[in-house]
Amino acid sequence: MEEITLEEWTNHYHSTEEMRELFCAQSAALKRTHQYGYYVTDFNLNQILVGNQQAHQYVIFKEVKSLPNGEEKKAMMQRNIQTECFQEIGIYCSMLSDMTIEFTPSFLKENFDRFSPFLPEQDFSFYKKVFVYDSMIYLTDFVAKRAEREVTQLESQLKEENGGRPLNKSTPQGRAMAETANNAPFLSSDNTSQSAFVYTFVLPFVIFALSLLIPLFSMIFGSLS
Repeated sequence: MEEITLEEWTNHYHSTEEMRELFCAQSAALKRTHQYGYYVTDFNLNQILVGNQQAHQYVIFKEVKSLPNGEEKKAMMQRNIQTECFQEIGIYCSMLSDMTIEFTPSFLKENFDRFSPFLPEQDFSFYKKVFVYDSMIYLTDFVAKRAEREVTQLESQLKEENGGRPLNKSTPQGRAMAETANNAPFLSSDNTSQSAFVYTFVLPFVIFALSLLIPLFSMIFGSLS
């Protein structure tokens, strides 16, 4: 898809999951902007471009400036994150274009919990931390940490269901050990078959050979006496 403004993007219907995907891409773009020493000066929907490359969305901020030094730098970065969150909540709630309601940062901060039905349940705590409690965290980092936490919880749950034994398959060494353990029953079966072969075929042959040798030994020792 060719690059369009965020305003043009919002003029079409998008599901909550589609909006969430775009906002994660926007958060990643803001994080990169800060890492390169810049901050966004204009979050107007006409000043933000949305594109798609290899099935992945990306966002470009048209208006940026160099970050100041010292404490002002951190304050500017935090203000960027809060402004971005305000914009995203407004898009989720379809209130940025609703002129009948005075949707302002102060109004949102004072009535934040009332907006929970409009926001993705898994991201509500992120927006509240950033906008109400002034936490400085990017949505892209929050989503990544949440996913990592969910994987850890899943592994812990599987470990409990596995009788407390460690899940060795999570590492190459663990997978190799698990494959060896899985093959152990087959190796035991092979050994059992080998034992059965000895008793079934080899042992009668030994008995037959001894039956021939015993009379021969008797004749030899008889002639010597």
